[in-house]
Amino acid sequence: MAVGASYGRTVGYAFGDFRFAPESRSLLLFDEPVRLGARGFDILRILVERAGTVVAADELLTLVWPDVVVEDTNLRVQIGALRKVLARGEQGLRSIETVPRGYRFTLPVLPWADDPVELLSNEHTLHNLPALLATTIGRAETIALLADSLAQRRLVTISGPGGVGKTTAAIAVARQCLRRFSDGICFVDFSSLTDPSLVMSSLASALGIGVLANEPLTGLLSHLRKKEMLLLFDTCEHVVDAVAALVESLLSRLPKLRILATSREVLRAAGEWAHRLPCLPYPPLTDGLSAADALAYPSVDLFVQRARATSDRFELQDADADIVAAICRRLDGIPLAIEFAAARVGELGLREVSVRLDDRFNVLTYGRRKALPRHKTLSATLDWSYHLLPSEEQATLRHLSVFRGAFTADAAVAVAGGPGARSVTLTHLSNLFAKSLVTVDIGGETPLYRLLDTTRAFAAEKQAAGERNEVSARHARHVVASLHGAELDDGGPDSQPWTERHRNLIDNLRGALDWALSESGDRALGLQLIGTSMRISYSLALFGEYARRLRALFEHMSDKSADDPATSSSLWEVYGHAMWHSGEPFEKVVEAFRTSLELARDAGLVEAQLRLLWAQHVVFGYNGHYEESLALAKDYESLAENVESPEIKRKGQKMLGFALHCMGDHTGARIRTERVFAEPEGATPAGRPRGIQFDERLAALLTLPRILWLQGHPAQAWECACEGLELVRTIGQPLPLCSMISLAALPVAFWTGKLAVAKELTDTLFTTSAEHSLVLSHIFSQAYRDVVEGTFDTSQEPVGGAFVAEMVATVNEAYAIEATLARIEQGYDRWCTSEVHRIRGARWLARGDAQHAARAEAAFRRSLEVAQRQQALAWELRTATTLAEHAQGRQGYTEARDRLAAVYERFTEGFDTRDLVRAASILDSKRPPASNR
Repeated sequence: MAVGASYGRTVGYAFGDFRFAPESRSLLLFDEPVRLGARGFDILRILVERAGTVVAADELLTLVWPDVVVEDTNLRVQIGALRKVLARGEQGLRSIETVPRGYRFTLPVLPWADDPVELLSNEHTLHNLPALLATTIGRAETIALLADSLAQRRLVTISGPGGVGKTTAAIAVARQCLRRFSDGICFVDFSSLTDPSLVMSSLASALGIGVLANEPLTGLLSHLRKKEMLLLFDTCEHVVDAVAALVESLLSRLPKLRILATSREVLRAAGEWAHRLPCLPYPPLTDGLSAADALAYPSVDLFVQRARATSDRFELQDADADIVAAICRRLDGIPLAIEFAAARVGELGLREVSVRLDDRFNVLTYGRRKALPRHKTLSATLDWSYHLLPSEEQATLRHLSVFRGAFTADAAVAVAGGPGARSVTLTHLSNLFAKSLVTVDIGGETPLYRLLDTTRAFAAEKQAAGERNEVSARHARHVVASLHGAELDDGGPDSQPWTERHRNLIDNLRGALDWALSESGDRALGLQLIGTSMRISYSLALFGEYARRLRALFEHMSDKSADDPATSSSLWEVYGHAMWHSGEPFEKVVEAFRTSLELARDAGLVEAQLRLLWAQHVVFGYNGHYEESLALAKDYESLAENVESPEIKRKGQKMLGFALHCMGDHTGARIRTERVFAEPEGATPAGRPRGIQFDERLAALLTLPRILWLQGHPAQAWECACEGLELVRTIGQPLPLCSMISLAALPVAFWTGKLAVAKELTDTLFTTSAEHSLVLSHIFSQAYRDVVEGTFDTSQEPVGGAFVAEMVATVNEAYAIEATLARIEQGYDRWCTSEVHRIRGARWLARGDAQHAARAEAAFRRSLEVAQRQQALAWELRTATTLAEHAQGRQGYTEARDRLAAVYERFTEGFDTRDLVRAASILDSKRPPASNR
């Protein structure tokens, strides 16, 4: 492209292989977008606009961080990261020069004019690929080969020893393929996992979805269905079996999906094409090598570029070419080892690096003959780099190894330094970054640091047992503090969703819990971690994992209680919710909540008692235990009388409305439910269950449509359900949407005969509940889907219990199971008793013999009695219709028809709905019964 061409308008600057547009905050390398954070763009803009002149460090700090006091370490880290980014260009090695007072941009800068629409577009595809922090020197052919292979094959694995650059190559390949995948690229880092069972949930977290704890694959398949997407699975070797199984499951069912993986060993999955990434070529042993000849080898080129990034004055001279070549040979061309060595040139000088490397290498390789040479070399180089550090930086590196995944500078201070050591720790962090022992990603508003997996494992091994426990305890306390802060974070109108802002906490939470639950851990800190992590566990749909960790914590507690009733109550409450939402048996869930409630009462915790009464009320109601649900709602109302909270008052009315409706008191239920809308609005409730954000007015709309339909107002019922759907879609949260569909919109759609709408809502419910790990909603979605597809199993009660079974029976009587029918024989008198009697009667009538006909008549009679007592006009209409249909052509038809007419005339709306249309067709029939002919 001709810089400064006459067409187009000036949109920025051109330097080397880069094009930079400050207004759109775009940086392109060979027309490919380069990821930079906000601070990085600001620094680059200032330096480029003043190219050739010195910009003082103090001035940069003032311009880039206005009105904020920050350490100059932040600036050094940003400058170092910028240098690494610019070093990816052919002429960018020495683009930013350090001078005594500040920094100077050294490359020639020209105006850039071209078509801004074409060249300044953002990333062509949605992705979460990390910044390419390492160089790809010597990998051009390999990257092109892998990109071509990925176009022809659906599973490509990059294998090789640690430090060879598998991740860097994979990211480069993915970036080259950005335009190929219309639905994006998802990067999944498995390096921090210790439990192979978390592989699927890690993928779900990277995709930004939740999955059902008991069937995570369902949610993944549902989300990825029809998507043309690339998944990049990084660092798979320690969970290789789980990853291989997941890969085969995904690729066999998702034809548009492709997977690129990195692993020290191949996956051995069906259809895999594996490429072993070689080390970088290095010069053979020879004398008199020139600098030009040495630079023709990628390993030397990498060494020189990395040395220049940390030392502006470094130049490879002919006299030094043999030394650099020898270093690269001793390091077997492993890029990571070469970067470690080159990073010390500015500090020690080239010859000293060579001497110290020789000494350290000879010591460390002796006696380790069974290890692979490349592994010995990498380990030796890590140890060599570690021993070159001052003791304070060694300690910082060891302490930072406790982090899993990314961490902020503040987190590093809290864990590695502690109070009063902020500036010292930040200086150590900056030095470790300069020495390639820590990487930094400046792609976001806050720089995120990370230890490479190999470095983290190495540094962790250097910790003594006492030090490990001390640092782990500081780390756990920091995670608790971070979770507390996240709980209070409501963000702003333009902020990312809460889950996205705090997603990076989960890996460190897992690490902290692993330590707290270990033999040398701290049970008290484990309790705090559990107690503060409910919201993030709900948000990321980690219910099954959460319950497993709680069980592990209980194993360390002989009496399954903490040191005080309040903490114990909180622990059991969290355990109950975790089990409930991960599909554990009803009895275990109830036991946990009851234990928690008893402890809360002992401790006098009113708000906790209210939460637990609500939780049990819902659990009992969802499982068909309506008397218990009503009793709990009444207990809640009594306890809430002395609590000054409008939201809690509304919750009590809503609970009573739901319970009375389930018990068949639809009139009382409607009164209570409508009171929710009459109560004055209040602040966020103190007694709201943690992890669930649900407005009580919205919750009341879950019950009101069903009540309206039962009372003979089908049009109002559907209008109310639609109002609820519109509201939850405006809110944009999956839990309210699934609840509104499963408990309000879908039943009314089925009952009124809107079968096409019901099918569409069923599909939405199934997909959304699976993607977001909403177990209760997913139970309903499976039942409704089986009804729609005609595959409902009537041989056993559905997973959700009596309530789900009753709902299915009312939407399609063919799927009324025997357990539902049998309950009415035991004096059962609940919300659908009239309809169940009618279904029982219809089945007896179908037998065709006199004995069963008599039983049917009795069932119909009881159905009408119950419907009239409950003022359930809808059920009364169904039974009257069934009786009239049966009587056609028989004696008693006139009586049955008159009864139907009397019921029909009490309706004032909804005459186009299914049951009323069916009744009208009988009433409009001109055919006289046979007995009257």
